[in-house]
Amino acid sequence: MRLSILVPFATFVACAAAAQSPPPLFDDADDGGVERAPDTALGRTVASGGAQQGGVGMKCMACHGLDDAGAGLGEMPGLAGLPADYIEAQLQAFMAGERFSPIMVPIATQLTEEERLAVADYYASVAPKLSKFDHGAPPDVVQQGGALAASGSDSVPACNQCHGGSDTSGAAIPRLAGQSAQYIADQLVAWQNGDRANGPLNVMEDIAKSLSDEEIRAVALYYQQTPPDAQ
Repeated sequence: MRLSILVPFATFVACAAAAQSPPPLFDDADDGGVERAPDTALGRTVASGGAQQGGVGMKCMACHGLDDAGAGLGEMPGLAGLPADYIEAQLQAFMAGERFSPIMVPIATQLTEEERLAVADYYASVAPKLSKFDHGAPPDVVQQGGALAASGSDSVPACNQCHGGSDTSGAAIPRLAGQSAQYIADQLVAWQNGDRANGPLNVMEDIAKSLSDEEIRAVALYYQQTPPDAQ
């Protein structure tokens, strides 16, 4: 059962920010250890036009925005400012069947390797912003969520230990600050239900199963109202 933050949302399959180890940016066997140069121009073309350098499949911007936070009803993640390795790893996971979405699987499959890397580079280059969705969270609920994020509880560690700050996220751990509360809550419920199971060492499954609905709502609303550069 889905946990709604405050208001009912239309049913979408959320494009998740799952934790996976990405392909390396350095491939000593193929290029002698030369760093891959980001191609943000191609990435923006793909984000705004679709796969095969535009024109094939859905546009990334339709759900994830182009130069701002995620679009839709808050159920889709904002990709701006997430690490390129992390974004590319999620596309790889959809392709490999390690994550399922009737929306994202065909999109990821249609992208060439060059386009996957480029669109990840593009979104990583865009400054992250607060979610544009306001669920009108009561201050005491946000305070409860902030306490969980900063200090954890008897049953869960502090969320900020892994997710806090714009420079602590990486290939396996996404930044949560500024994301939509509904998206964050959806993902925690998915971890609880076993609909997401590709995280490292089952950490998120165990944490999510230890959170109550009230705690999920509180921490989700806290992160939504936290500027990405404020932690």
